[in-house]
Amino acid sequence: MADAKKTTTADNAGKDLPAPPRAPRGNALTFFRDVRREATKVTWPSWKETWLTTVMVFIMVGVTMMFFLVVDSSLGVIVRWVLSSAG
Repeated sequence: MADAKKTTTADNAGKDLPAPPRAPRGNALTFFRDVRREATKVTWPSWKETWLTTVMVFIMVGVTMMFFLVVDSSLGVIVRWVLSSAG
């Protein structure tokens, strides 16, 4: 009989929790002050890291471009061959 009344914690999850309190709203000046404070915490990449990442992106774009050129050309040749042999 005791087993019939057992419930799992997943069944009751979140049912008795109160709603979280709303954060107080500030004005625009407070918002921009907070944005500036958070921006100072960011670790910005160096120029060398930025340059290297940019070069790598261009290399990958070139490799991807060549891949799709080969695939597109191959599919075009195959489609032309199938259409010419069917007619």
